[in-house]
Amino acid sequence: MISTRLFRNRTSNLGLVTQNLQWLFLQGSFFVISVFLQTVRGYSAIETGLILTASTMGILVSSSAAARLARRRPQVILIRAGFVITAVGIVLLLLMSDADSEVWTFLPGLFLMGFGIGVMLTSSVNVVQSAFPEQDQGEISGLSRSVSNLGSSHGSALVGSVLVSTAFVGNSEYGAALAGMAGLGVLGLGAALLIAPTPVDPAGGSI
Repeated sequence: MISTRLFRNRTSNLGLVTQNLQWLFLQGSFFVISVFLQTVRGYSAIETGLILTASTMGILVSSSAAARLARRRPQVILIRAGFVITAVGIVLLLLMSDADSEVWTFLPGLFLMGFGIGVMLTSSVNVVQSAFPEQDQGEISGLSRSVSNLGSSHGSALVGSVLVSTAFVGNSEYGAALAGMAGLGVLGLGAALLIAPTPVDPAGGSI
């Protein structure tokens, strides 16, 4: 369905790995947080949505600054920074929030997670698609979207398997699932570190 030569580009392949792990990271983390807030903390779906708004605000803030950031930093640097910021957000959640903590303890971690995700998602797409000429954009765009969707599916499936596992006691499934997501974020960062930075065009980002 697509040409196998698309997989011969090292930069694109690494960019696709980061895309897959970003969406796995995104869907898996927010899935486990939503389940925790509703089943352990007893919040309704509406209350849970309001708490998760902190992550949405983070995405909005980083998205509004995306063009300015792209003019100042190579896309791959933004991907690396995004993974680091998102992982820090997860660590904050693990350190500050639990079954008995105040609601506000979830907000700093959620905001950082959203901010980090907003920084890196568009940059990964740009890295992948800029690796090919105009005539290949249709195929690489479809491949990019498929890889992202695969990551989303795997994120929910992986976290779900941890949440129903009998290997953890009490509410420790929540911590184990988030720690697993943080570990995958480290893998994504590793892939991003292997991508060579490209020069920055002041008029429009990386070239």
